[in-house]
This record gives sequence, C-alpha cells and structure tokens, in this order.
Amino acid sequence: MTKKLVVRFALIASLAMTVLAPGVQAEPVKSQDTAARLGYVQRLLTESSAAKKIEQSGNAQAVAMKADAQAHFDKATSLYDAGDADAAEAELAEAIQLLTAAAREANGETPVSQKQTDDYGNRRESVEALATAHDRIATEKGQDDMNRELQARVSTELAASDALLAEGKGEEARAMLDETYETIKLSLEQLRGGDTLVRELHFENKQDEYLYELDRNDTHKMLVQVLFAEKMESSPMRATAESFISKATTLREDAESAAGEEQYEEAIELLEESTKELIRAIRSAGVYIPG
Repeated sequence: MTKKLVVRFALIASLAMTVLAPGVQAEPVKSQDTAARLGYVQRLLTESSAAKKIEQSGNAQAVAMKADAQAHFDKATSLYDAGDADAAEAELAEAIQLLTAAAREANGETPVSQKQTDDYGNRRESVEALATAHDRIATEKGQDDMNRELQARVSTELAASDALLAEGKGEEARAMLDETYETIKLSLEQLRGGDTLVRELHFENKQDEYLYELDRNDTHKMLVQVLFAEKMESSPMRATAESFISKATTLREDAESAAGEEQYEEAIELLEESTKELIRAIRSAGVYIPG
C-alpha cells in the first residue's frame, strides 16, 4: 500500500471515529492490521450511532450512500480473503469515506469541499513528515522526554483538527494544522540550537566524529526534503535553494571519498561545509535555524 494511501486511510478513519462512532474504541490506525480494520469498519456500519441515525433519518440519499459503503466493505472482505490486503485497505477507505458523507447528509450538514479536504490532507502529511524528522533529531540529541511531550501534543492537535474538518469547519481545521506545523518547526529550531554544546563533546577518534557529522548532515537533508515539498514548490527562491543543495551534495560526496581513504579530518571539514549549505537552503525557504 502506498504511503499516501496509508495517510489518507488514517485521516478518514480518524474522522470516522470522531463523527461516526464516539462510543467505539479502537487503536490508532497505524497499529492495526487489515483484519482488525475489517472488524472496526464492520462495527461502524452496523453498531455505531451514526449508522443507526442514517437508517432512521428517512434520507434516501444518505441511506443509499450507506449501502454503497456496505458494498465496498463486502468487497474488502472478499479481497482480504483472497490474500490482497492492499486492495482491501483501499476498499475500506472508500467505505469509511462514504459512511462519513452519509452521516453528514443525514444530519443536514454542509460538506467540506474536495479542495479543502485535499489541501488539508496534503498539509497533514507535511506535519507528519516534520514530526518524523523531529523524532529522529531528538533521538540524536538525547532529548527523549522533550520529544515524547512534543509528539503527544502533535497527536492531540491532529485529532482536534481532524474533528474540526469532520464538523465541516475546513478553515478552522487548516488553521489548527498550520499552528501544529509551526510548533514542530520551532521545536526543531530549538533542538538544533544545541549543536554547539554537542560539538564540545570529546570523541574517541576522528572516525567517530565523522560518523556524527554524517548523521547530522543526514538530518539536515531530511529537513530540506520536507521544506522543499511544503514551501518551495513554486517559490521564487527555489533556484537559489537548489544551488545550495547541489553544492552540499558535492561536498558530501567529497567527504565520503575522503573517509574511504581514512582521511577523516578532511572528511569532517567537508561534511561541516556540506551541512552549512543545507542550512542555507533551509533558510532560503523562510525557516531560520542556527548553524
């Protein structure tokens, strides 16, 4: 199953848990296997208060949409039994999306536009990618407590913004998502602000220091990738950022060549220069980080 499909399923399932089945408890989607999700969706279709309200609403369109959701669920079951879990996941996502729409129709709610939903989904993926980068960098820094607190806050805020979207409050949901993104970004800047202190540690040998600089370069590369996808797609600064990245790549390659010849001191200096170029690329995206 593609990453985008996983994210979309997580988003749709999160909305469904908020709108459709407040009384049904389930683990986060990412920790469930397909068999568990089949049971979860079956409960939504048969036991949730939303399913019952749809049947009792007398709204023909809502009832028809629920029937379509059931058809997708039945197809998912057949696909799963045939051993095609990825296709089953796609059908389950369709079933939940239809049931969510049916619940809104039965309640007379105005649905969020498709563009708002797509934009929200794309932004949510960026938030999750940045949170993943934060997790890696915090681990590198030994800031596990700080990271746990940040990740818990992000999880709570994502659930809240999902709920707003489910209620038809697209603009408010996006605004909360943007705040979450800025929170993670600020925390990342604070984490990187401690580089000077970390650099004062004494490494046992130049090879260990080289490996540290290699990992530090990797984390900056990951940040560049996230910011490029989020901010630089149509930015007038894209060409400038690309020039920084190109130079950083060349320096990194030179560093790896030097390390291959066990010239670690030279390799460390080249990696430091490479990371500086990545920092310049990040700043060109409008994000200041120390370095």
